[in-house]
Amino acid sequence: MLSYDYFIKINQMLAEGKRFKELIELCEYAISSAVWPPLMERQCEALCRWTMAESYFYHIGDAKKARESYMSFLKFVDKDISMITDAPTLQEVMEDMYVKACTDIGQLAISYDEYFAYIQKIKTVRPITAKQKDQMDNVEYNRNHGISWSRNIIQLAELEASSIEAGAIDRLPCGVAVYSLLLHFTETEPSIDMLRIAIKNYGGLVCRLIGESFLHCSAKKHPANPDNYRFILDQAIDLVGEYLDDMETQDIAKEEQKKLIELRNGLDKSNFYKYGFASTAPPGVRDYIPPLVLKEQIKQNLSNAGTPDLPKQGCMALLAIPILLFCGIFAIIATII
Repeated sequence: MLSYDYFIKINQMLAEGKRFKELIELCEYAISSAVWPPLMERQCEALCRWTMAESYFYHIGDAKKARESYMSFLKFVDKDISMITDAPTLQEVMEDMYVKACTDIGQLAISYDEYFAYIQKIKTVRPITAKQKDQMDNVEYNRNHGISWSRNIIQLAELEASSIEAGAIDRLPCGVAVYSLLLHFTETEPSIDMLRIAIKNYGGLVCRLIGESFLHCSAKKHPANPDNYRFILDQAIDLVGEYLDDMETQDIAKEEQKKLIELRNGLDKSNFYKYGFASTAPPGVRDYIPPLVLKEQIKQNLSNAGTPDLPKQGCMALLAIPILLFCGIFAIIATII
């Protein structure tokens, strides 16, 4: 199996299995150490950088890391923009990733100027569409009418929360991410009321994200490795803790931090290793690859360039299909009003 096909396959498996830490570790290893087929190294690394950004936003709900990863992807491509056109069969896919990165970081922007700067970057590879122009006009209207950027963020967060309450559980990470923007970045200048709402909803959605992930693992009869979730809770506990010293937010911060700590303390890491799930699958479960076994497989499969004897055009065509399928997973993009 070609190394990029293997990367896409394992990425999907980990994402669908809610194995969040392993998901990020896969991307980090692929960026730093993977060997790709000749003539495709730049495109494959771009795919890995983009995938890591999407994982932080659409699976983990880490707005800060998502922003950093989207910026890293865009910087990597901008430094050698020819990678988009040098492989004609991949051009549309590369453009899709670039446009999606600009759009997503627009959702995670922390100011009007930053939002417009990244949305305008879309024109690097494609013209602005009518829908994108309408969105920009709506945001420009808000700026011209003195609406704070934090109000845009809270409106988007409320849209995510409404979707989740309506049953769109897949939007949980996005809800977590958008609420956390107000907590991570004080330059958005949220009001005290906004901060209190953000703290409460951020804490509640993080707990729900972890809970739903465990339920998902249970439904598949897969053991849930606490390491895949503990880092999310650790960050949430620290972030909410930053508001304990403020008299106007300390009560709600204390309440949410307590819930997060209780959930973290309830993650029984010892049982996962006690029963050997790090290296063996549970009896009767065939579609679960234990993390220690998977790490070795990843090193083996990403440390070579895959099958070298395929024609160049055939390699490009094969890559385009799985990436397009992968892009489809993240097709829903919320609108900043």
